[in-house]
Amino acid sequence: MIMKREGFVMKAVVLMMMTTFEVIACSHCEKVESQSQKQVRVNPVKEGPQDPVIRGYAHNLPLIIDPDKEDEYLAERKDTINVYDVVEQMPRFPGGFQKMNEFIEENMQYPKKCAEKGVYGRVVITFVVERSGKLSNIRVVKSVHPALDKEALRIVKLMPRWIPGEQNGVTVRVKYIIPIPFSVKKMEEVLTV
Repeated sequence: MIMKREGFVMKAVVLMMMTTFEVIACSHCEKVESQSQKQVRVNPVKEGPQDPVIRGYAHNLPLIIDPDKEDEYLAERKDTINVYDVVEQMPRFPGGFQKMNEFIEENMQYPKKCAEKGVYGRVVITFVVERSGKLSNIRVVKSVHPALDKEALRIVKLMPRWIPGEQNGVTVRVKYIIPIPFSVKKMEEVLTV
């Protein structure tokens, strides 16, 4: 609860039981935690552009956000959930597309049983490039053979962190699709060894 009087935000104490509820406080707040409860004390500050702003309530307690950082906070919260298909700056493998192809070629271990049966083709993999550059939600979109699918997944999981995508200058999560080619040439190399 926040009370205003004579241009000041009066000292208020918000008590709550430890729950999954998150209190966002401005830079003028000090947080005190105990085992059974959490307190957020709002110290008196002069009114002006830096006053805390209430942006909703949860469990009858205010969500307090520093107005100078409100846009950043909302962008961060939104973009941890959203996964984009296309963004202004798409994510990329460190070194570019050519380096990614070299990485795939160097790390590919063509399954011997597929080579003996003459199985080849292109496995298509999809994944999400996270804001940190890590790859997540890696899965097969187009399958050729279970052994080739497994090898394609292994290669993608070995990849280093990517350079993440950006939208409006903010790093965001982006869905990406790549083909992993299992060529006849690679198959023949396995058979001649």
